[in-house]
Amino acid sequence: MTRPWVRLLLAGISLAIAAFWVWALFFPPKQSVARLDDREWTERAAAICREANLARNDLADERRIEDAGPDALAERADLIDRATVIVDDMITRVNETAPNGPDDAALVATWTGYYRQLIADRRAYTEILRRNENPPFPETTIDGAPISEYINDFTVANEMKSCSAPADLAV
Repeated sequence: MTRPWVRLLLAGISLAIAAFWVWALFFPPKQSVARLDDREWTERAAAICREANLARNDLADERRIEDAGPDALAERADLIDRATVIVDDMITRVNETAPNGPDDAALVATWTGYYRQLIADRRAYTEILRRNENPPFPETTIDGAPISEYINDFTVANEMKSCSAPADLAV
């Protein structure tokens, strides 16, 4: 024989759990936690990144590695280094002006830190290529995910897709 208040308590808990899941599945907040309030900053950054992407596109080498000759890996390392200089300059230019607000500044600082790590990864990779080794790009991971995913999540949330991590070393 169950007491009526226990049934009422369990029914109330069940109703609260059901209400939470209805809200979570159908009415969650639409704004990302990585979204900046300073839209002028994101527009300026996106323009800088578009310009950098055009410069990197000019470096494209469409040859297959086996068709490029005995110095192919060294040539590839040189191209990656040149592209990385463009990416490094892009991030420096983007950060010449800080976004308004401490929360926005903190988000941009985190994103910039991720980008700086990706740049360091790219430079380390070219050293591997110069040793005549050709492994996949060893990108830093955070909690098991490539750092480029964190970079890209920020750029998508802020409508600045041109500032996404370069995919030129993706497998």
